[in-house]
Amino acid sequence: MSLTRSEEMHRLTENVYKTIMEQFNPSLRNFIAMGKNYEKALAGVTYAAKGYFDALVKMGELASESQGSKELGDVLFQMAEVHRQIQNQLEEMPCPASCSGYMCWS
Repeated sequence: MSLTRSEEMHRLTENVYKTIMEQFNPSLRNFIAMGKNYEKALAGVTYAAKGYFDALVKMGELASESQGSKELGDVLFQMAEVHRQIQNQLEEMPCPASCSGYMCWS
């Protein structure tokens, strides 16, 4: 039994799609896994930055209570203020159109 021209084209098209999907799927799975790893790393960095900022403020408070280390406290407060400004600027940055709010800093 011979295939018609239309059936042959359909079979060839399906084979092309199958081949593309077999080659594409592993890359897509890897891309998704790397995206999840990136999201976890970004969350970790955000958590660490907040801890750093909190520790900086606490050290500034402790240092400013002592007359001998008041200047150190002032410097630490200035560092904390710069860190806060940077964080605010990051939060104000627009989300890239491609992220759709996923894996984004806002």
